[in-house]
Amino acid sequence: MISLATSIHSNAASRSPIRASSWLMCLLLMVALPSWADSDIILLLRHAEEQHALTLKDLDKLPQQQARFQAAWGPEGQWQGVYLQDLLTQYQLNHFQDIRLNALNDYRIRLTTEEIHAGQPVLATRFNGQPIALEHNGPVILIWPRQAQAVLDGTAPLAPWIWSLAEIRVRP
Repeated sequence: MISLATSIHSNAASRSPIRASSWLMCLLLMVALPSWADSDIILLLRHAEEQHALTLKDLDKLPQQQARFQAAWGPEGQWQGVYLQDLLTQYQLNHFQDIRLNALNDYRIRLTTEEIHAGQPVLATRFNGQPIALEHNGPVILIWPRQAQAVLDGTAPLAPWIWSLAEIRVRP
């Protein structure tokens, strides 16, 4: 399934003016279930010519972080996932200029090494112990637990929080 998804995504993006993330969204919707199966691709990690199609099981193998807070868009509870930096380290992507994160709705942000080290963002894949469904902004949400209260108070921006995260592009 991973090679098929990678092939579909790469070929479709090169032949069509439709954004690559739109193709990924279609792929995810084809396999979307109320909760994600361990074998479903939920995130693409790209660096130069390399591409890794990651599943929930892949992310679960990394050290998990937990944080309890209320999200600015409503839900309060226990968030769980992996530090973004741990994912980058796992794939030996510690040295980069910046990374670009793209959501299914084409929302994009750019983060520098300094922002990642200082803020320690987490790629959340679970809320209150359950995989985050697509209809709840999943399957991956970039959260910033250290800034959660400041965002609620209006003293920190919500802009670097990105839900329905589909792709991480690492720029050397």
